[in-house]
Amino acid sequence: MERKKTKMKNKILYILIAIIIIAGIVVGCTAKFKFSLAYDDSNRIEVYIGKEYTKNDIKAIAEEVFGTKDVLIQKVEFFNDTVTITVRNYNDDQLNNLATKINEKYGTSLTKDNLTVVQIPHYRGRDIMANYLLPIGISAVIIIAYEAIRFRKLGVIKTVLKLVIWPVIIEALYLSILAITRIPISYYTLPLGIIIAVLTLTVITYKNEKNLVEYKRKNR
Repeated sequence: MERKKTKMKNKILYILIAIIIIAGIVVGCTAKFKFSLAYDDSNRIEVYIGKEYTKNDIKAIAEEVFGTKDVLIQKVEFFNDTVTITVRNYNDDQLNNLATKINEKYGTSLTKDNLTVVQIPHYRGRDIMANYLLPIGISAVIIIAYEAIRFRKLGVIKTVLKLVIWPVIIEALYLSILAITRIPISYYTLPLGIIIAVLTLTVITYKNEKNLVEYKRKNR
């Protein structure tokens, strides 16, 4: 009876995962993924202030000028006298206002013409992944080879399939949740995905260890 309940719970869980992944695919293909300012189409405004400043002050000025909290402030030079302000959209009036606000704050004499604006194109998902593919691939091959040997008594094919299929399913679930909830792709998305994959492999390995102990006990 208890085994039937467990199987039923597992079926419900698998169905739920399948529904979420299908919904994620639909959203991903129609509305696309949402990207944070760091990875989306944006405009980077470089400002040479000529003196030290604080990022909090510049951020407050930028949020007021552009009417949004979706701004990215970065220091450019070691001497702390140049800053970049990244925003999605801007107009000439906002650039003039930005120069005026910075002048009022730091006693400078900037104009719109002193601000350098560079358009930053949208990053594609494959571009973000590019630097990680080789190390992830090498690590995956090593892990699969080790576990295939370590748990060969449980069945090499079965062990390998678990190591390949479940991380793919969990990562698909993770991406589907991002797509459905419209959580933007950011600096933390890929590292978190890697952590989730590692945790998935850890759980699989833990279960394999338990199954191996049980197998050895039964076959003494």
